[in-house]
Amino acid sequence: MNNNIKYRLEFTKTDKMIYIGHLDLLKFFQRIIKRAKLPIGYSWGYNPHQLITFALPLPLGMSGLGEIADIQLTRRVECDEIKNMLNSVLPSGISILKASEMDFHDTGCAAAVAWADYSISLNKKFDDIRSTVDSIMEKEEINIEKVGKKKTRTVDIRSLIRYISVDNGGDVTVLNCNIAAGSQGNLKPDVLLKYIYSSMDEEFDITKTDIVRKTLYTQEKGVLVPLCQEERSI
Repeated sequence: MNNNIKYRLEFTKTDKMIYIGHLDLLKFFQRIIKRAKLPIGYSWGYNPHQLITFALPLPLGMSGLGEIADIQLTRRVECDEIKNMLNSVLPSGISILKASEMDFHDTGCAAAVAWADYSISLNKKFDDIRSTVDSIMEKEEINIEKVGKKKTRTVDIRSLIRYISVDNGGDVTVLNCNIAAGSQGNLKPDVLLKYIYSSMDEEFDITKTDIVRKTLYTQEKGVLVPLCQEERSI
């Protein structure tokens, strides 16, 4: 019988840590959890591993302000203690924002994630982009070609976009958007950006944009709920 206690962590991944890939991030967390001396649970079998799962891999070079991981501990530990124990051994660029105890049978973060907020700073200020975004949001379908390993297919991405807002108050245009993220539907922000730039007859260069993933959500009866919520009674 598994008597582990399940916790959800929300953390940031910024600065130089954005250049650590997903598999290296997993190994990094495994070492940090050992160093913090948290009573981490292990899987059964010939090759036991720490019971830690990430909600959604963050693309290399992208910052995350609300990344999510689930861990299982062999005994109950206060959420603030988990947060403080991990932060005491973490380097600059990764910080635990909160820890929340979960019911053991709650859906894991990888299966639960459905939507994500992004803040995207473009390479310059586009005075006419608001009308372009409005036109996109009014469409019932947005068909793009998706190139796979074996074939190219047409995909409608309109249902994967909940909103896009435009902030032109600074030196560059900033787009804030909520788009699908997860196993049930996923829209990469660079795919959305390519479509927006092509709609403006502008050349898109992802190296000249700054993309930040802010919050990950699950969906409950049509309502978006942040994956990591404040401490609750179990």
